[in-house]
Amino acid sequence: MFVFKFEKLLKIKSKLLDEKRLQIARFDAKIKEKEAERDKLLDENNQRRKKIFEILTSKRPDSRMIMFLNENVEKTDVAIKVVEFEIEMLKKEKEKLIKEAAELLKEKKKLEKLKEKKFEEFKEEISKKEMRFLDEIASVKVASKLANGS
Repeated sequence: MFVFKFEKLLKIKSKLLDEKRLQIARFDAKIKEKEAERDKLLDENNQRRKKIFEILTSKRPDSRMIMFLNENVEKTDVAIKVVEFEIEMLKKEKEKLIKEAAELLKEKKKLEKLKEKKFEEFKEEISKKEMRFLDEIASVKVASKLANGS
């Protein structure tokens, strides 16, 4: 029976690779969530800017409302920058995980190739043993015929 001595290590590498893939998927979800948050803030700011423009072009502009909306635009711009920074940090961490996963995949593939090679060697050894066994049987038959026939 074929037993690969690094089978446990191969299973560990596979498990670690699966965990890295899950982590990457989680980071993808977080990035999408943050991008949606950023897009929502951008939309809100665009609406405020439109409102400011409408007020400015009206017959009686309300300066207090313009100042209020402008302050909100500025605060939201800061919030957008914070969210964009968070997105960049998440992307960097995701890239790090991708590199780690790629390294694990390389190691796993090396182990799989080694396993295949060792299995081929095992099959060759079994084949040689079978041939020797068959040769011995043939030799015994020939020897017994010679002993009986003489």
